[in-house]
Amino acid sequence: MSTLRAKAGLSTAAVLLSGVGLGLATASPAEAYAGYCNKSVTRSSALGSLSFAFEAKIPAHDKSMDCYMNRGANSAAVEALQISLNKCYGRSLDVDGDFGPATEAALKYAQGKEGLGVDGKYGKESREGLDWYWDQRSGSRWGCVRLGEYHHIEA
Repeated sequence: MSTLRAKAGLSTAAVLLSGVGLGLATASPAEAYAGYCNKSVTRSSALGSLSFAFEAKIPAHDKSMDCYMNRGANSAAVEALQISLNKCYGRSLDVDGDFGPATEAALKYAQGKEGLGVDGKYGKESREGLDWYWDQRSGSRWGCVRLGEYHHIEA
């Protein structure tokens, strides 16, 4: 009888350990990010042969743009998102850095317009799939385009 219990115990332990191994092999989405968006970073782009330099503020965790945020966040990262949602998607958010219900609804609108997963949460898919507001350092030109795309911003 004790041999049977020992075999059952070993089988149970093996199942539990394989489950733990599986759990360690599949990281949750949040673990793929540097952290919660806590600031914004400025990205610059000289467009084509133009001598104009354009800048966009992008949500970041420290210096990494691989961050996430959702309702309840309050930071310069939220302000950067709110500016682009207003300028690029015609929303009328107060640029207050508060990711409340209005910012969540505006993000869902933009996600839907771009064919992204509509969940009202900001992460890699939103960063890469949304248009960002770019302005010229001298202030007169601006436009909305995705990160990394070659573009010409009209006056």
